[in-house]
Amino acid sequence: MTATTMTATRTRPGAGVPGIIYLLHFDRPYQHARHYTGWSGDDVLDRLTQHATGRGARLMTVIHQARIGFILVRTCEGTRSTERAIKNAGGAVRFCPLCTPRPWNGHWGPLPADLVPRYYPCRASEGPQHYILLTDLAGRR
Repeated sequence: MTATTMTATRTRPGAGVPGIIYLLHFDRPYQHARHYTGWSGDDVLDRLTQHATGRGARLMTVIHQARIGFILVRTCEGTRSTERAIKNAGGAVRFCPLCTPRPWNGHWGPLPADLVPRYYPCRASEGPQHYILLTDLAGRR
């Protein structure tokens, strides 16, 4: 085995492919976890629906089983390698606008203007609508 093949086996599929990195804030902590950082190479909203239905990343499956909801709070463009660097740096709470009055920006930018923030309450498969638009929640008050 050469150094080239060893490197190739350690590289995650899609490591250099551009996509969207996202930060999710949980309704309540699951053990020590209050946030999840993920990456989607195509449709972020589809990926969030997968998470809301207990599919995808193991942590998101576990929070679904624990009946914990989440909200998308930050996004940025990047590759899986960028996502891994963000995860390795830790401290997602510093970047979360729901946890910190003046969050750091780092790689993150504000949510795109055309993306209405969505809250994904944990609903065990209550139909096709797995989220509530935050503008709807504000109108109920």
